Amino acid sequence: MDKGNIKDWTGQTLFIGIDLHRKKWSVTIRSKHCEHKSFVAPPEKEKLVKTLKAHFPGAQFKAVYEAGCFGYGLANYLNGIGISTIIVSPQNIPIKPGSCVKTDKNDSRRLARELARGDLVAIRIPESEEVYHRSILRKRAQFMKRKVIIQNQIKSDLMFYGIRLSDNRNRYWSKDFIMWLRSPPFEDKYYHKAFNFMLDEYEEIKSSIYRLDRIIVELSRLERYQAKVKLLRTVPGIGLLSAMTIILEVGDINRFPSYYKFISYIGLSPSEHSSGEQIRRGSLTHMGNRILRNIFVEASWQAIRRDPFLLDKFNRVSHGKAKTKAIISIANSLARRVRRILLYEEPYVIGIC
Repeated sequence: MDKGNIKDWTGQTLFIGIDLHRKKWSVTIRSKHCEHKSFVAPPEKEKLVKTLKAHFPGAQFKAVYEAGCFGYGLANYLNGIGISTIIVSPQNIPIKPGSCVKTDKNDSRRLARELARGDLVAIRIPESEEVYHRSILRKRAQFMKRKVIIQNQIKSDLMFYGIRLSDNRNRYWSKDFIMWLRSPPFEDKYYHKAFNFMLDEYEEIKSSIYRLDRIIVELSRLERYQAKVKLLRTVPGIGLLSAMTIILEVGDINRFPSYYKFISYIGLSPSEHSSGEQIRRGSLTHMGNRILRNIFVEASWQAIRRDPFLLDKFNRVSHGKAKTKAIISIANSLARRVRRILLYEEPYVIGIC
C-alpha cells in the first residue's frame, strides 16, 4: 500500500454497512453522497478496524448490522473503541421498490445507504449481564419445546403400536406414568430398549428445566430484579417466571414514551388499512416480541377469571366475535397496566381500568 496516496479523512464521517456471516463479512463504506469501498473481510473485528483505519485515516465511523445469531458482541466492541454502532431488525430496513436481487454485497450496501440517510431505527443493545440472564429464560423455553416434542413422539409411538392411553393417565406425566411407560407391552424387546432411551431423554430434559427454574428463582432475588418481580406478581396471571421474562425482555420501560410504543414492541398492535378518511383495523401485525405477546395472552385468560373489570370487558368484546380474538383486547389492557406498574412502581389493583 502506498501511504503517500492515501487521502486524509480527518473531520469526515463515513457510514459502514456490515452483512455478517460465519465465514465472511461483506462490508460497504460510504459517505452521505457516494460509496467509497465495498469488500469481503474475514470475520474478525480487530482486522476490520485495522482495515478501516488504514484506508480512511482520520475519519469518524458509524456502523450498522442486522440483528441475528451474532448477537451484540461486535457492536459492543466497536462502540467500546469509539465507532458508533447500531443493530437493526431486518424487517425494519427499507427496501427500494423493484429491488429483488439479494446478495451479501447488496445487503451491506443497503445498510450503509440507509444509515447515511438516517432512516434506520436501532434496537436496544442491553448490557452484558442482562443478555446472559435473558438467555437463561430463553434456554428454558427451548427445553420446554423439546419436552413437548418428546412427549408427542412417545404418544405417537404408543398409538402406532396400538397402546391406548386414557386422558387421565397421560395428562400430568407423573412418576407413576413414566414407570408405566417403561414397561409397556411391546412385543419386541429390542424396540423396548430403544423406546426407553426416549424416556431417558424426557426425564433428563425435565430435570434440566427444574434446575433452570432454581436458577431463575435465584435471579429473581437479586436487588436489580426483586422489587419489579414483587410488583408484577400482583398482576393476575403473572407468576415469577412470567415476571422475570417481562423484566428481561422489556429492559428499561422508560424507552417506551407511550403505551402504543409498548404494545407495538410486544406485537399486540393491530394492522391498519387506511384510505382517505376511512380507517380499517385488522388482525395483529405479527411483528414485535413473540415471547412477550404469548405471555400477555396466556396471562389474560387467567386475569379474566380474577378481575371483574377485565371479565366484563371480555364479555362485551367477545359478543359476536371469536374468544381467541377478544382475548387480545384483554392482553392490550393488561399490557397497559403492566407498563404503568413498571413506570410508577405501583401494584396492580383489581377492578379498575
